[in-house]
Amino acid sequence: MTDHLPFPVRTPLRSRLLPLLLTVLLAVACLGAVPPGSSPAWGQGAAAPAQPAPAGQEQAGAAAAAPPSASSPASASPPAASGTDAAGSLPSGQTGGQTGGQTSPQPGSDVLAARDALVGLLQDPAGRAALIGLLEGLGKVAAPGQGTATPAAEGSGTAAAPATERGPNAFSAAEQAFSGRVNELSRKAVSDIGSMFNRIAVSLKGLQLLFTGQISVKWDRVAEASVQLPLILGCAIGLFWTLRLTGRRVSAGLVERFSQRGWAWRIGTLVGLVAADLVAMAVSGLSALVIASLLYPAPADAELSPVQTVIIEGFFAAALAQITLRGLFVPAYDRLRLMPFSTAVSRYWSWRLGLLLGFLCYGVVMAAPLATMMTSLAIGNALRVLVVLVAAALAIGLVIANATRVRLSIQSYATTLDGEVGKLAIHLLGRIWSVLAILYTLVVLGIWIMRPLDAIEVVINSTLLSVLAITVGAMSSVALTRAIAGGIRVPDHLRETLPALEGRLNAFVPHALKVVRLFLLLLTLATLLQIWFPVDLADWMQNGLGAQVLRQFVSTAFVLVLCFAVWLGVMSWIDLRLRSRDDYLISSRERTLFQLFRNAFTVVMIVMTALLTLSQLGLDIAPLIAGAGVIGLAVSFGSQTLVKDIITGAFIQIENAINEGDVITVAGINGTVERLTVRSVRLRDINGTTHIIPFSSVDMVSNFMRDYSFHVAVIGVSYSTDIELAKEAMKEAFDRLKASPAGGSIIGDLEMHGVIAFAESSVNLRARIKTFPGAQWTTGRAYNEHLKRVFDERGIEIPFPQVAYHVIADQPAGTAKEPSTPAVRDGAPAPDAPKEKS
Repeated sequence: MTDHLPFPVRTPLRSRLLPLLLTVLLAVACLGAVPPGSSPAWGQGAAAPAQPAPAGQEQAGAAAAAPPSASSPASASPPAASGTDAAGSLPSGQTGGQTGGQTSPQPGSDVLAARDALVGLLQDPAGRAALIGLLEGLGKVAAPGQGTATPAAEGSGTAAAPATERGPNAFSAAEQAFSGRVNELSRKAVSDIGSMFNRIAVSLKGLQLLFTGQISVKWDRVAEASVQLPLILGCAIGLFWTLRLTGRRVSAGLVERFSQRGWAWRIGTLVGLVAADLVAMAVSGLSALVIASLLYPAPADAELSPVQTVIIEGFFAAALAQITLRGLFVPAYDRLRLMPFSTAVSRYWSWRLGLLLGFLCYGVVMAAPLATMMTSLAIGNALRVLVVLVAAALAIGLVIANATRVRLSIQSYATTLDGEVGKLAIHLLGRIWSVLAILYTLVVLGIWIMRPLDAIEVVINSTLLSVLAITVGAMSSVALTRAIAGGIRVPDHLRETLPALEGRLNAFVPHALKVVRLFLLLLTLATLLQIWFPVDLADWMQNGLGAQVLRQFVSTAFVLVLCFAVWLGVMSWIDLRLRSRDDYLISSRERTLFQLFRNAFTVVMIVMTALLTLSQLGLDIAPLIAGAGVIGLAVSFGSQTLVKDIITGAFIQIENAINEGDVITVAGINGTVERLTVRSVRLRDINGTTHIIPFSSVDMVSNFMRDYSFHVAVIGVSYSTDIELAKEAMKEAFDRLKASPAGGSIIGDLEMHGVIAFAESSVNLRARIKTFPGAQWTTGRAYNEHLKRVFDERGIEIPFPQVAYHVIADQPAGTAKEPSTPAVRDGAPAPDAPKEKS
């Protein structure tokens, strides 16, 4: 009966492997129990291991016995059958079959002897240890040039330990397993391709049987189907389109009302329209069934006849395919379209894919079962294969015909994206989309041919899961791309409190999101491989190397996120401490120390994060730490200046000698401190020049910004000026200064020191004004302005260097001319100077 089926009947894998395993176990037991120099109980030669029957051949439940050895033709290896019991014997009257018509030898004393030998071996501790050692050594590859280590029993059954030394070219067990898995998959792929072509040829032979008259046609079923098919299918399709056309006006109103309210409303409206189509499909199919059941009642023991069931299943499959395509492309409402397609493109693909899926659904779900009912299973299977082949050819032709146009459209859409990664991915998709589509078609074709019983379920489930995985991956990637391009935005009140928080977040989060996006891409590809190909990635990620890699990457990501959160929290706390409030002012010392702490903490966090990350990735960081210590010691000897810079800078900060914003003099340079590190100070002088001075070159620090400051006014007046009048003028200028806006920086009264020097042309008076730190220069300039006005009002002369020349009158000829002599020298008249002429 199975000879007429289009595919062979295969026994389960366990039934084929069990005889082989029992045979190997019995052989190992007998080898371990027989003393050295003697032969096994069932023959004098070495027995070959039993081989399983080839895949695809019909098995009777028993493995073939090994052929007899050349040295003893009469001897044979013990049989291994699927019907053996735990002891290795066959039930009474049962014989083991062998592919090709050969029969295995009947079980007898040899099998019983092997069973007894195995029991005795397991009861003996030494023999049991030898057996365990032999089993552990099975499958291990010896180094090149060395023989396979075979344990031999010694004396009382003690076996020598197998060789465990591995040569430099020996493969590990994991490498052997991986290589064996790859070879197995390759052989299986080649075997499946050959088997697929064989099954296609066998399936299409059913048409030959029909044409030659070997298969009869059931004309009563043909008459029943020819009457009910137009009625049921016509009623279902007509009612379905009538309901859709009737509800189109309502659908247009809903789209016009809700499509302008954002993505959520658009998706909700689209889901509602798809649900309405599903309701219309259900109503149409049930109505057609009611009409058919009234006109053509089913047998008493069934609600529906087989013909009616097949027809309605075909309608439901085709209608569901059409609804799915309309939900994806939305050719009638461009406002609800989620994919970046134009209306013309959506209608083009929706119409053509709808025809292709309709042909496939009606052909496989309805036409093939009807052909089986009207003729035989061979004809139904041949029609199913023929429909699948034609549909695959049409799909491949459609892909080839539109390959260039779709590629250009996809690459044109890629130029509208913001992210470079998205552009590259979409551009690459445009180049390989036709290959992926053809590959998908061929895989689906292979499933239809190789698994005819559950092909529909497998294809639909795999396709839906693939669409779901791609949709979730694409939507997640788009959301991450928008977040990366737009950056992180913090609330306004938080931005006012922590101005630097948004910048710090955008320095880390976008890069982390790029890594997450790459992980989602790899996860989507892995999911597609898991769905369509025999790759058990889920098991690989749960056990062995996959689980280890996954744990390492998850722990690494956790370490990075945790370290960034700690660093961000400390930086935000420092920003809060450095934020001035109404009742609290930040001193320069606090600002400088927190800035140094911020830099030091950042360096420490970077080093710790790097070490922890390497540790989580499986690297041993102990050599790195030891090497860092050695390198640090070498650097400390070779860069003494750097160490001096750091130590001097540390003591300068401990003594609070310099703060940011101070006006200082170091290394002969005067300027304002702009930045302070543990190694150097950066100054900007009055001309705008920046000076970076390492602390190793600083032997003295002059700070003009500690506690308070003084403006020292040294004023020179002429010798003829009344000293008391000049002091009163200076006091009046101070009073005017104090009453002006600049007087807010003055602390205390004017300190009058009096005459301090008699210069060559002036009498110098000195006074001092106490101000807040840093206000001495502004106060001094304002005081000079007020003092000049007061002196001008009171006629007090401020001496300045000047020179006067006297011209002597013309004298008679022959009289020597005396040179002119200065009348005024440095502001003081000469005692014998003539009258000054201007």
